[in-house]
Amino acid sequence: MIRLIPALSCLLIALSAFADEVKDAPPPAQTDVVGIVIFFGLFILLCVGFFGYMWWKHKNGKEE
Repeated sequence: MIRLIPALSCLLIALSAFADEVKDAPPPAQTDVVGIVIFFGLFILLCVGFFGYMWWKHKNGKEE
């Protein structure tokens, strides 16, 4: 595992030399606002659910 991290970083540095540069990229397409709202809604719901679960676990004394 200790040798894997330096080898992986050297590989990523070497492969970045072969990356294509983006020149004259077309402007981004119009983003769908509904998808962004759904994503943030799910994100907030999952965060509230996680903290609610942690609170419920602490309240019932099952904290490890």
